[in-house]
Amino acid sequence: MNYLQLDIEKVIKGGSGLAHDAEGQVVMVADVLPGEKIVAEPLRSRKNYIEARLIEVLQPSASRRLPGCAYNQTCGGCGLQHASYQEQVAIKNGILQELMLRGKVLEDNEIKNIFGPPLVSPRPIHYRQRLRLQVEEGQLGFFQQGSHKLVAVKQCLLAREELNTVLEAFIQSEQLASLRENSTAVEFVLNPASAKVIIILHFTRKPRPADKKAAMNFCRRCQPVDFILFHAENQAAGPLLTEKEEINSIAEHKITLPLPAEVLGRPLNLAFEPGGFCQVNLEQNINCIELMLNWAGDLAGKRVLDLFCGMGNFSIPLALGAESVIGMDLQRSSIRSAVHNAAEAGLDNCRFEKEAAVKAAQKLISHQEKFDLILLDPPRAGCIELIPYLHQLGARQLIYISCDPATLVRDLAELKKVGFNLDEARMVDMFPQTPHLESMVNLRKGA
Repeated sequence: MNYLQLDIEKVIKGGSGLAHDAEGQVVMVADVLPGEKIVAEPLRSRKNYIEARLIEVLQPSASRRLPGCAYNQTCGGCGLQHASYQEQVAIKNGILQELMLRGKVLEDNEIKNIFGPPLVSPRPIHYRQRLRLQVEEGQLGFFQQGSHKLVAVKQCLLAREELNTVLEAFIQSEQLASLRENSTAVEFVLNPASAKVIIILHFTRKPRPADKKAAMNFCRRCQPVDFILFHAENQAAGPLLTEKEEINSIAEHKITLPLPAEVLGRPLNLAFEPGGFCQVNLEQNINCIELMLNWAGDLAGKRVLDLFCGMGNFSIPLALGAESVIGMDLQRSSIRSAVHNAAEAGLDNCRFEKEAAVKAAQKLISHQEKFDLILLDPPRAGCIELIPYLHQLGARQLIYISCDPATLVRDLAELKKVGFNLDEARMVDMFPQTPHLESMVNLRKGA
């Protein structure tokens, strides 16, 4: 065998370790840690590197840990489970800093002043409030990394314990065999306000009376379950089945996230419709809200614009102190939830509209609207097409929440061109045990 002996230099975005072979060519290996000496088998040559498979760790890192999940070697979803949590955070923080340095949005001598300590997750495991599993021939599981091969599972180390309890019962129930076989995916969502679990079945067809009866019986037998929602292909979501009734209007059956009074100065509930978006790590989400409010500072008399507002996760906490908040989002159900949440909080200084971010900015500019603070929480693709309009909205401060460091760095370079300079940055570990990282940056005009 043509094995390679390698010294792992660092772990890069995506979770693979980087090394150089004897000829100086880059080699990428999964399941390794910085400083380890390993033996690897070359698998294939890519354009700029060799992809290799770990054979043996000759000198392990002091941070190496035995993965706690039985599916770790086959599932592939948790690419950093072999590292201590402290090492995982250090790796991700280093990745973010290196990307910013390479993207020339940060200089070496600025790191200490701009980067605050990483925002670590309160729960390194069992943090996911939502779990989506794929289904093949009645088997529930996750796709193996880089493939569509299903790895059947009975539990997930990242899921809240309440979800695992219901998942196991759902898999074991013989009465649900037909529901499993006619589903393409199943979601399990914890409602934190009630500690109940909601099941969303992505169904291949409209549910039949026997399907509905099986769902109601399962709700009756499995007490942690609040309701089961059918979502047939190319159909609106519904019906919703509880242990007692069938409901066709799902908008009233919201999932509620309580936010603590010690963060906001008063208790606040944020609700969203089943199938709507929310962060899966709820306790870390609270940390993000707290950091965002800290960066925003004294909001008295300030006008805030949130161009990717969702259900109002950030904009409604901001509205508690601001003069006014305008929130825009492209998802209709999110806007319905944001309007509901503002009303439930007794806020009359909020306005939420369904609109794409660029069109929203153009419309606000045409109406000569001006703001003090702009909040951006875009999808992974970032918001580069929006940036040319931002300087026309008058804001001196911009807070950007990113779920992809590569697009963040690209956008930061463009934001600098329109006068927004990086003031503070934090790595946010929203997804422990995985290579995925989020980040928050605070920018100021002319700073």
